[in-house]
Amino acid sequence: MTAPGIRLYDPTAEPRAVAATLAPRLASLAGTRAGILDNGKANAGTLMLAVTRILQERHGVAAVVKRDKPVAGPPAPEILTALEECDFALVGSAD
Repeated sequence: MTAPGIRLYDPTAEPRAVAATLAPRLASLAGTRAGILDNGKANAGTLMLAVTRILQERHGVAAVVKRDKPVAGPPAPEILTALEECDFALVGSAD
């Protein structure tokens, strides 16, 4: 029951279906180029660089391309262009 003059609204929306397909799995990481999109949160870049170092040592990743996204929201077009040259990308968050 609500008090007179107070309206309650339900902010939930119906789920929407998104048609998307997963990228094909790489047969091997040997000789690949890894991309990193650092979202600027504390330790995000540090964590992803550590992961790519392990991938280089254990699985033969040849190169790492790291780009920083200093603000919330989508990355700049030039960042996406640089990451498109990679075979795979790590995008994550760390707090």
